[in-house]
Amino acid sequence: MKMRTGFRYGVILILGCLSFLSHAEAGEWAIVGPRALGMGGANVAVANDATASYWNPGAFGFFSDPSGGDYGKRDWSTQLGVGVGAQIHENLGEELNKIAEFDFSVLSGGQISAAEVSNFIQLVDSLKSFDANKNRAATILVNGGSRVQIGHFGIGGYLFGAVSAKGDIDLVNISPVSTGATFTIDDFTNPANFGCPSPCNTDTPGGLDSAQRAELNSSLVGPGGLGWTQTQADNFINAVDNGFAQSGVPPPADIVTSIKSVTSLANTAAGAGGSFSNNQSKLLFKGIAIGEIPLTYGRAITEDFAIGGNIKYMKARVYDISVPIFDTEFGDALDSATDTYVEKQNFGIDLGLLYRFGDDLRMGLVGRNLNSPKFDVFKEKPQVRAGFAYKPLSFVTLAADIDLTKNETTVGSDFGSRNLGGGVELNLLRIIQLRGGAYKNLAEDDIGLVYTAGIGLNLWLINLDIGASMASESSKVDDKDIPKEARAEFALSMLF
Repeated sequence: MKMRTGFRYGVILILGCLSFLSHAEAGEWAIVGPRALGMGGANVAVANDATASYWNPGAFGFFSDPSGGDYGKRDWSTQLGVGVGAQIHENLGEELNKIAEFDFSVLSGGQISAAEVSNFIQLVDSLKSFDANKNRAATILVNGGSRVQIGHFGIGGYLFGAVSAKGDIDLVNISPVSTGATFTIDDFTNPANFGCPSPCNTDTPGGLDSAQRAELNSSLVGPGGLGWTQTQADNFINAVDNGFAQSGVPPPADIVTSIKSVTSLANTAAGAGGSFSNNQSKLLFKGIAIGEIPLTYGRAITEDFAIGGNIKYMKARVYDISVPIFDTEFGDALDSATDTYVEKQNFGIDLGLLYRFGDDLRMGLVGRNLNSPKFDVFKEKPQVRAGFAYKPLSFVTLAADIDLTKNETTVGSDFGSRNLGGGVELNLLRIIQLRGGAYKNLAEDDIGLVYTAGIGLNLWLINLDIGASMASESSKVDDKDIPKEARAEFALSMLF
């Protein structure tokens, strides 16, 4: 098919935008609607109803147009939908399981009994391991709203929300005893503070073996060690040895590594830290909720090329909350913290382009928030996404989308999102639509491939659609394997 003049100009516009936007960062692209989710998040060149105001407003240029193919048959449509999802990043579940196995009361101040020495060593080591990865987090994603399309015009209401929770661990206030404002290495190496009698008995079977004791001693007083005196090293090693012997639990194979981790932390914190009763570990919540009311219009430049856009009112609420993990009134502290937020409003601009190669192949490009609307403490950076759709048969649609921008997330500024997804839809007798697909975050590899599926039912005046996704990889939470990512979308539509 010969490329028309309108499409040629469109390509020039697209390439100009991409040269500017290819290195931009933006908020995470939301998967809106069960049809899109069921097809692997691919809908830029597929959406042919009111949801096109989000996925590609360029489609509005073909609506109610006899030459618009599948789009031209759509005079008006409306949809009410809601979606929710959850993600577990960087093995959060496994690390939480390790910490949850321990009794935090052993660190509440005062002497540690001999039987609790093993718990103390492994708990502090687990806290250090948890803190080592700053992107270890859990994220909740929600979206919902309603939209209406009448011919080339549309109006809608969208709500997008994302909140991530992760730990900010205090590895300074870790003293095993109540010492006031600070503690010293002598506090940490006093055998009596670890429930060790005087003289400390190290002859009881079940403690550290001679090789483990020698390795620990070398790490404390040897060349390149922590600079402890031999007496300090002997006292500490004897106390740990006695603790494992008294607990009746054989030391795990990696116990020497764990003990080295704890002694290293103690060396760093001594003189600056205090007892665990002063521990300032926090749970950090970072969340964004954005409401949008877009006014949409689309126009066909040629028979096959259309352009459309949104001018939208936006209201954003930003949460940046820290709650003490060991606060005895944790629930009250969290409730109080959620009352603290920044709320601002602004206007945004979206632009969509859609080109039809006949009725079988379509390509689209959409840019959201192209004006980078600011909301005081943050701004929504431009998002750009491209997609195609192909119909090899009248009842089969194949589609794929890719983010052309690396998008930011609430997990952290260095933790990005750039999804590639695709899927298929089978339209059986115009009554049942079966969908399947997959998507993957190309910017990060902690979740892996996510599989999707969905079904649509045409119930005369009402269409019912359900979509779901589940990650191929799982994380262990409370000794149960759960997928690292899962989403669900539900919608009721009317299409005419």
